[in-house]
Amino acid sequence: MLRELEAIDTSPIEELQAIKSEQLTLQDRLERMKAMENQVSTEVYTRVRNDYEARFLALERQARPLLDKARQEYARLKGVMTELEKRLHSAQLAKEEVEFRNALGEYTETQFAELLAQTEGEVKEVEAHILDAGALRERFLSAVLSEAELEGGAPPQAAVPPSAGVPAAVPEVTAPLPTPESPVEEAGATIALPMPRLLVETPEGVVQEFQLKAQVTSIGRSPRNDICIPEASVSRQHAEVFLTAAGYTIRDLGSNNGVFVNDQKVLEHLLNSGDVIELGAPGWRLTFLAPE
Repeated sequence: MLRELEAIDTSPIEELQAIKSEQLTLQDRLERMKAMENQVSTEVYTRVRNDYEARFLALERQARPLLDKARQEYARLKGVMTELEKRLHSAQLAKEEVEFRNALGEYTETQFAELLAQTEGEVKEVEAHILDAGALRERFLSAVLSEAELEGGAPPQAAVPPSAGVPAAVPEVTAPLPTPESPVEEAGATIALPMPRLLVETPEGVVQEFQLKAQVTSIGRSPRNDICIPEASVSRQHAEVFLTAAGYTIRDLGSNNGVFVNDQKVLEHLLNSGDVIELGAPGWRLTFLAPE
């Protein structure tokens, strides 16, 4: 997941922080003006107030394109944070399962020590990524007056009265991708959209079917992956399949033995129905099947 965090564009943050600083200064002056209104003529008071309000509006206009970009990246960040929370829960369950199985006498002392160290390491790794994601979230929040600005809401207008004509932002409505848990209703009927699948074949010829997620499906040796391949030649976090505008794509997550699609080594590859994926584990084959 660290790669996903590093891919988030933080370039709008510094410019937005500078704009926010000016906005806060103007807000403070506008608030202080109220207590000083009777100390100056109406003409001067109105002139200065109009000047501050116009500068506040100009800053909002300057911030809009930066906010649009920041909103996109913040949405990506929140998606990564949600996925990290799921992975942490999965890693914690894997650790609990290892401890439970050991209590039942399933493992030798050496096996238990190895499995416990692995699962504890995975929990700590995800927790570290969650801390990184939280720090990145704080950087985004430091660049705006309110989190609502990053979530598509109108910017705060407490310091600028309605007469100043501050326009309210209209939140963008993005239709969510259909998932197996979220059927699409059409003309009064519920239609369950078919999802792509991966057929996983073991060296013994056993085939198991996995339905791909609408976001990211993880593959690797670790039991916390969506698809676990318990082979030493497979990395703990070996690869992931994710949805793009062009379709489902597989990505190598820096594995030791690589990802092969139709016998060709790839770092990232757009999948077509029938593509055969291998992860350096002898006898294991994953076949991508698109819905018909």
